[in-house]
Amino acid sequence: MDNKPSLSQYFGDKEVPPASQFFDEIGTSPSDMIQSIYLGETEGNQATSGNIFPTNMTASFSQQKIPEEMTFTNVLPTVSGSAAVPAASLPDPSTFFDTIGPEPQIVPAKSTIANPAILTEALDGLSIKNQPVDKEADRRRDAWLPNEEAKKTLMKAQSSPKGSFFPEREVLTMPGLVLEEELADALQEVAVKYLGVSSAGSRGVVRAEHVSRDEAGLRELLRTGYLRAAVNLTHVLISAAGQGVGRMHRPTKHTPRSLQLWLTRFAVMLRIKLTEPLLKEAEPFGDFNKPDMFYEFYPDTYEGRTGSLVPFSLRLLVAELPAHVGKPEEAVDRLYAMLDTIQTMLSNLREGKTEDGSATISEQDKTESMRLWMGRETRVMHSLVNCAIAMKDYRQAARILTSLQQQSTSPGQRRAIFSALCRLWLLAGHVRAAMTCLDNAREARHHICPTPDVREYVDLGLIDIAHGKYQEAYNNFARAADQEPTNIMVANNLSVCLLYMGRLKEAIAVLQKAINSDPERGLNESLLINLCTLYELESSKTNEKKINLLRMLCKYKSDTIPNVLECLKL
Repeated sequence: MDNKPSLSQYFGDKEVPPASQFFDEIGTSPSDMIQSIYLGETEGNQATSGNIFPTNMTASFSQQKIPEEMTFTNVLPTVSGSAAVPAASLPDPSTFFDTIGPEPQIVPAKSTIANPAILTEALDGLSIKNQPVDKEADRRRDAWLPNEEAKKTLMKAQSSPKGSFFPEREVLTMPGLVLEEELADALQEVAVKYLGVSSAGSRGVVRAEHVSRDEAGLRELLRTGYLRAAVNLTHVLISAAGQGVGRMHRPTKHTPRSLQLWLTRFAVMLRIKLTEPLLKEAEPFGDFNKPDMFYEFYPDTYEGRTGSLVPFSLRLLVAELPAHVGKPEEAVDRLYAMLDTIQTMLSNLREGKTEDGSATISEQDKTESMRLWMGRETRVMHSLVNCAIAMKDYRQAARILTSLQQQSTSPGQRRAIFSALCRLWLLAGHVRAAMTCLDNAREARHHICPTPDVREYVDLGLIDIAHGKYQEAYNNFARAADQEPTNIMVANNLSVCLLYMGRLKEAIAVLQKAINSDPERGLNESLLINLCTLYELESSKTNEKKINLLRMLCKYKSDTIPNVLECLKL
């Protein structure tokens, strides 16, 4: 077995979306390979923390691979790249490329749950105040092109006298809940087992019944990080909408609210890695192109309204799902189908027409619509990059990133993409190409700030690791840490470098300091796995130290870590 660290990547950047990391934690299976790239504004002029895209990648250093933040798994450290994780931005397991966006701005948000991009969008969608209120905004947001078969059914629905339209079952979307049992608080179960009932009892646990049974209660559970309780509450709300357990394959009526609930449920299930039931529950939706996914299917309810009831984030999340279970090729097919539709709508917009080409629009409306749909196009391309990386098709990933770089409109975006290309080529083993991209990123950075920043020092550190220069890599990560002392990714990388220089106790001290100085931020999966692995390398008597970490988790965290036992290696 190769003794060198395995590496993943990172796009350490987090300006607009406070969202995930680039290489938040490095997994060893294809199901861990998915993440997000962000190039700026996604949804119109709002700098959303849009879900962006997925992919966690493991790479053997000897095999020319590279990453960013370091995570020790299976005793051997891995290096992964993740932007500093604000407390409000838990790592999204569904993401690989974190954010390709403007310059990193570490916001020490103190919310208990770091909302991964997709969860943030689900939260926003549940909030009435965030819903568009004018017709143009509604049309712009909901636009989607039905296929030819769906068009025929929609024309029938529109032209039939009231009460006389009875569609065939084949054209209906008939979802239902699969996960029947109520999910328990995972951290509480571990605490009871290892700390005893009395100690675990001092930890407050919030359940679905403790909040109002509506969207406000769901938002509260998401905000405070009780993710399993949130899944339980979506069970109640979706059942009330007639799509509960046993309702699959039975006709039902869809509404924007019911689909927003499904988005929230799927996003949380993905976050806590309930992929098997998630796949089963998502299957009846297909590609969301059946006619009952469009407003025109319900002329009596939504008179004169057009477009899709489906939130764009839900459409994208389901398209990406196969990549989360080791089937990136299937995800690629789905994503290219989405991209084709988006590009058709953009073509219509460039001609001064609505997205479906049915009417003309004003110049201002065109500008806003172009901004929105070009941002969505970028999000799909980010997902395609991650899928290409999952398939080890680095050249295709580079081609897509290069096309994005050519479309970029600001130094921040160009710099972020060159940095991403640098890490991509390191992952592929092309160190010279990576260094060229680093030079380009540095040149773009000069238009933003005169001196190197965290992203640049991290890139330099990764290149040093590619050359086996651990002391030089440590020095660069240390410079990054001077600028952002609470950056967890940098702390992880410092620790890995120390380990490979034979300074085990110092490596442990770096991670312990990261946790003690900011427990909310420091108690994340990758750091916990690394620290517990180092404990095991140091001594066979590690249980008490791990139990102390469990006590800290009980004190500072809610229910946001998918697998506590795995993180603590208990």
